[in-house]
Amino acid sequence: MAKKKSGGGGVEAPAKREDPLQAVLLADSFINTFRPLSLDRPKVLCPLNNVTMIDYALDFLAGSGVEELFIVCVSDEVEEYLVTARPTGFSHNAMQVTVIKDSNLTNAGDALRELDRRDLVQSDPFILMFGDTVTNVDLSGAIATHKERHKKDPTAMMTLLF
Repeated sequence: MAKKKSGGGGVEAPAKREDPLQAVLLADSFINTFRPLSLDRPKVLCPLNNVTMIDYALDFLAGSGVEELFIVCVSDEVEEYLVTARPTGFSHNAMQVTVIKDSNLTNAGDALRELDRRDLVQSDPFILMFGDTVTNVDLSGAIATHKERHKKDPTAMMTLLF
């Protein structure tokens, strides 16, 4: 850990390093309520104004300061899109993106248990959202509020935004 010099020539205090902000994007909703539009492709790959829904989510997360993103999916189409066909004009290209494809996942709980089993998510807090979310809300206030609440009460484990 890096050392930070103190002002009085005394003992050096360790510099506090904050972990990179991580996010988990659930690229499959595990439900079929978007049919018939999603019959030939997963819902996150459906276009909204000629842009796939997942690209809106990726751009939002990059703009919110996410440095490391885990995208959990069950379909080959989502994995293929994320690995090969992603447009390069979005700011999410600066994020470290890891695609986790597991066709055995049947719900969001399964996805989170798999991430926990792999011990991938280390940041506190981290962002969890579905891949079909289209928003432009500023998360900085919610993240700061969560950190303060968690500092006062370590059992305050999550903050939900609706």
